[in-house]
Amino acid sequence: MRSQDPTTVVIADVFEQASGVPAALTRFDLRVLVEPLPAGDYQIGREILIERKTVPDLHGSLGRNRLWAQLGRLRDAAAHPCLLIEGTDLDAGPRHPNAIRGALLAIADAGITLLWSQDPDDTALWINRLALRHARRQAKVQRPGPPVRPNGGPSLSDPRLGLLSAVPGISIGTARTLLDRFGSIQHLIAAGPEQWADVDGIGAVRAHALATTLLAETTGGQDVAFSREAAR
Repeated sequence: MRSQDPTTVVIADVFEQASGVPAALTRFDLRVLVEPLPAGDYQIGREILIERKTVPDLHGSLGRNRLWAQLGRLRDAAAHPCLLIEGTDLDAGPRHPNAIRGALLAIADAGITLLWSQDPDDTALWINRLALRHARRQAKVQRPGPPVRPNGGPSLSDPRLGLLSAVPGISIGTARTLLDRFGSIQHLIAAGPEQWADVDGIGAVRAHALATTLLAETTGGQDVAFSREAAR
């Protein structure tokens, strides 16, 4: 199956060899390397990390409280973390259906993309598709052209975007949405976490991350932790 540049590299963790997924990836025009990964099970470029969980492993990881630590490392290590769940029945395990679905909603709120695969072959299809999208985006980045300002909004050189997108879970697009809504960092701070949570793509988890980054408690109340240049 010819789908992309054969130089696209996917790194599979050494413990994934027995899963059958690395072997299934050889069907595609990918360079598959098997190496120890400090976080996740599959890596595409520098930005994408995938944690693969079979349904029984998902149930077990939740029961042993290992899942949150694994996903925390995944978020710390990648700009685009993904959790891929492999199996035909999400409830094929000891955890209550509500507990499984509640956990998955919390994971999505934390900015981790959720994928559902039927089996190792389907997992390989997902990884190949992610690798294809990554290759296309890299080609766009490398293509010369003038700076783009989507919808007339702030450019990527805007220091306010750099400040907001440095917050865990806040992408450049979400940062633009916040600035479009509130107009400036000063007005954003004045609005407070309750109004931030109402913005599309923010929610309670990202609002808390924004508050942790932007607000610092002082004896006189709250002090704003950002540069004068970024505030304008």
